[in-house]
Amino acid sequence: MLYMSRVFDDKSRRKYGLISNFIYNMKAAKEWDHKLFWAQILLILPSVAGSLLGTWLPSRLVEDLTRQVEIPRLIVEIVLIAAVIWLCSTVSEIMMEYCDFSGNFIQYHYAGKFAAKIMDVDYDYLEDTGYQKISGNAWRVARFGQGAAGALTAFPLFMTNVIGILAYGILLGRKSVLLLAVIMVSLGLNLRLLALARKKHAEYYEQLQLAARKESYITAQATSSIAGKDIRIFRLMDWFLEKYDTSLKEMGRIYGIIHDWYLFRNVSGAFLELIRDGLAFGLLVWLLAGGEITTAEFVFYIGLVSGFSRYFEGALRQVMNFSNTSASISYLREFLETEDRWNRGDGMGREKMDDLRKKAVKIELRNVSFTYPESDKPTLKNINVVIRPGEKIALIGLNGAGKTTLVKLICGFYHPTEGQILLNDIPIEQFNREEYYSLISVLFQDSTLLALTLDENLTGQKEEDIDRKRLEEALRLSHFKEVYDKLPDKGKTLLVREINRESVDFSGGEKQKMLFARTLYQDTPLVILDEPTAALDPIAENELYLNYGKAMENKTGIYISHRLSSTRFCDRILLLEHGEIIEEGTHESLLKGKTRYAELFEVQSRYYKEEGERKRKSELMGDTYQKRAGEERGVFHE
Repeated sequence: MLYMSRVFDDKSRRKYGLISNFIYNMKAAKEWDHKLFWAQILLILPSVAGSLLGTWLPSRLVEDLTRQVEIPRLIVEIVLIAAVIWLCSTVSEIMMEYCDFSGNFIQYHYAGKFAAKIMDVDYDYLEDTGYQKISGNAWRVARFGQGAAGALTAFPLFMTNVIGILAYGILLGRKSVLLLAVIMVSLGLNLRLLALARKKHAEYYEQLQLAARKESYITAQATSSIAGKDIRIFRLMDWFLEKYDTSLKEMGRIYGIIHDWYLFRNVSGAFLELIRDGLAFGLLVWLLAGGEITTAEFVFYIGLVSGFSRYFEGALRQVMNFSNTSASISYLREFLETEDRWNRGDGMGREKMDDLRKKAVKIELRNVSFTYPESDKPTLKNINVVIRPGEKIALIGLNGAGKTTLVKLICGFYHPTEGQILLNDIPIEQFNREEYYSLISVLFQDSTLLALTLDENLTGQKEEDIDRKRLEEALRLSHFKEVYDKLPDKGKTLLVREINRESVDFSGGEKQKMLFARTLYQDTPLVILDEPTAALDPIAENELYLNYGKAMENKTGIYISHRLSSTRFCDRILLLEHGEIIEEGTHESLLKGKTRYAELFEVQSRYYKEEGERKRKSELMGDTYQKRAGEERGVFHE
């Protein structure tokens, strides 16, 4: 399992820079809709061009009037310039609307990428709490478009402002560097005030979140049917209302402080703008009075001052909002660019794999140890075991012995901290992942049924691709065929009632048989059964034992069970305790002498005898027999 102590740290921020993120998002937009990419580009230049023409038009009009240009010519000139301005504005608005509209749907592009990645990423990531946070953040971005959708317009708007600043700044600087400096100093101070307000916002944010969490907790408890009983019986309503009111007042107080800082920034900013405009206009009047600029140029530079300030403030606003947008894209990239350890490239090749699938395989664990990242103690310690081709192994142990971890290592879900796992003397790392998985079939305790047909759940294949002969054999050996044949729609029966109203629900035992049939259908040389009889009655369990040998012909089997008596049909038993194999042998050999296995078998046998006697007495008395807590799983389970 990989250890990911961070969710999104400074290293990630450096790795995924602002410009890099927006280029990434633009490429994603092009993948989603190639027209969207060009829409972002076409949004920029027409907007700046139209703005410059709008700034220039009044000065051109003043110049024409000063030169006493004929009215018809003046009108034509104004109409042409206005038409170009309108065209630029219209193109920009259309592109902006297209970006806004498409931004609502690009999340589906990211959602598709998310789904493909989360189902393909190495399994150990899924159980890592750090990665769960990263995938959770990425899912919220992909599903709800938090930040990513807004980037489709944020970056073009930012570039529009940048180009506007450059264009207006060059025009201003050519006439007066002092004028440009006055504006820059004013805007720089304004930026500093905004940064101060946002810093104070961040300082009080944690306090605000704490108060919000308290309010949310109280609300959740007040609406909970479980807490509702205590609230009424112990008359806690007044106490709840007092705490709720306290939380709301605290949130209001903090909001007030944050609001005051932004109010201070706005008032101070307005005062700076007043000084800036006064100095800029005064300087322009002085240049006009000295004959250094004409009246038309005066009007033009007034427009440039206003436009430069507008673009500068617009760029600042975009930068301030970029943190959320860029972080959203960074979350997606952090998730989508996760590096897997499993080989996804060349492996054994088709010919070698075909040979491996024809017969039972050998599994060997050499000096295998495994420690979970969050733990300082190993779960498995120096495991050395060879499972011969065709051998049926029973893996048993008390809670926490390491059975599940060992199975996940053999499945390739985890990678050993130390040691090596080999299949037919080949280190499993030399297989590519899909090759290795094609050699293993597992019946997990907590398997999932999908909202598909029964046949699709059993085979994982489309109707036309199903091997009917193989499916028939799997149904027969698992004893699920009787249930299957009684269904009106047979294999076309829909499952999962939450999705399909007409679906069928199976009992625990029926579901267990169905999952066993699914395992057998895969026809792999290595089969792992994790508590396959947990939900079966004694008769069904005995039927499974009788068919187990036939079902596992030409296969290597690993069988996990809490019932020690069910391990008799296995060739060898491995007893795990505290992460180590402490005993191994057949059922008969382990019962001889003072072994740990014999001790546990005696405890469990006595338990089942007591339960059997209690059940018999209940039936004699005509009472309803009630199982004791834990009877379904016995006293010896994972």
